[in-house]
Amino acid sequence: MDVVKIIKKNMAIIIPAVIAAAALLLLIPSVMLRGKISNKLEESASLGRSINSMLNTIVSSRQPEIEKKHQDSHEIDANQIDKLAMQTTQRELLSYKIFPDPNETSMQIFNEFKREYNTAFAGYVKNLKALDAPTDNEIRKLAGSVTISAGNESYSPGTKGDDKIVELICKSRSQEIPVYANPWVFSGYAFWDNWEYKGTESAVKDCWYCQLACWIHQDVIDTINSINAGSSSVDESSVKRLLSVKFTEGTRDSGLDLPVYVNETVGGLCQPWTGRKCNEKIDVVHFKVSAIVRADDVLKFMSALCSEKEHNFAGYKGELSPEKYKHNQITVLESSITPVDRNSAENKRYYYGSDAVVSLDLICEYVFNRQGYDVIKPQSISDDIAGTSSTGSPSYDSGNQGGGYGMPGMPGGMQ
Repeated sequence: MDVVKIIKKNMAIIIPAVIAAAALLLLIPSVMLRGKISNKLEESASLGRSINSMLNTIVSSRQPEIEKKHQDSHEIDANQIDKLAMQTTQRELLSYKIFPDPNETSMQIFNEFKREYNTAFAGYVKNLKALDAPTDNEIRKLAGSVTISAGNESYSPGTKGDDKIVELICKSRSQEIPVYANPWVFSGYAFWDNWEYKGTESAVKDCWYCQLACWIHQDVIDTINSINAGSSSVDESSVKRLLSVKFTEGTRDSGLDLPVYVNETVGGLCQPWTGRKCNEKIDVVHFKVSAIVRADDVLKFMSALCSEKEHNFAGYKGELSPEKYKHNQITVLESSITPVDRNSAENKRYYYGSDAVVSLDLICEYVFNRQGYDVIKPQSISDDIAGTSSTGSPSYDSGNQGGGYGMPGMPGGMQ
């Protein structure tokens, strides 16, 4: 009775307490369950993200085929680069009977080379459509036989003084040609004039260095022709006069001057900023080109000299149909610009028109990719480069001066 009374009396307190206790009992598993659900949801979301990622990156059944094409394209690019590098020094030859070893025992093949070499030099000035300033004999002949015209002026025999005759004849010459040049500006032009046979190895070596000279000279000629294209007179041209193309320094006769390889023991015409010298991949020679150039076109000339050029290649035995290849082998190492004294005695008879002109001297390096021409390089040349040759450089004995080059001023022209 007492318990019942107590319960009835405290019913208002007991009922909320029971409800609270029941709620507490229900809350604990709910919290635990919610944590499990949250974990499950996170696991599900992570699994979903993984599946989506896999769906986005899943390898196609054609992937091996696609990858092969991708790798093949890289291989083609690499092979193409190697091929182009080889073609750079796969060049036309003056004779296909000599390198790397003569295919005949007769000395006649060297006489044939001499003939081709001299023909090449005779063609250099012709290729430039160039002439030199008139000589005394030319002036005497012209002054005594024809009426001379130069611009708005003319002369007939007996009408004007001798100085005016010379002036008009020289001006007339400048209007007939795009550039001044003569065969003697190309070093090595007289190499074969008094050449003597001193054995096969020495003769092959002489032919090789002469061949290098011809390749370099031809690039200089192509450069001048490219930037003087369309010009019919010195007045209109960017390059007014080619002064020289040399391979060594010193006072020795440039007619015998041939290229010299730059290696561990033989320096070049300067200390090259490229750091290049002959190694297992390339061979290097230096050369110097000097010219009278329109002042505004100095950079144009340098750019053209270092630009890509074309050549024909018909195999190293001349057995293939000629193909056009491209080469780009020149880098300018040093440059020097000096003013032109148009009135100096050593430069009279050269007329450059009204353009401001300068004398430009460039020291350049010429790089040969060995992969392209080692197959025809004579063993004696390889010995020269390695410093193991018993006969030295070409028989002209170059006497290369090596580094520490000081650029002298060059002669200029007249008005």
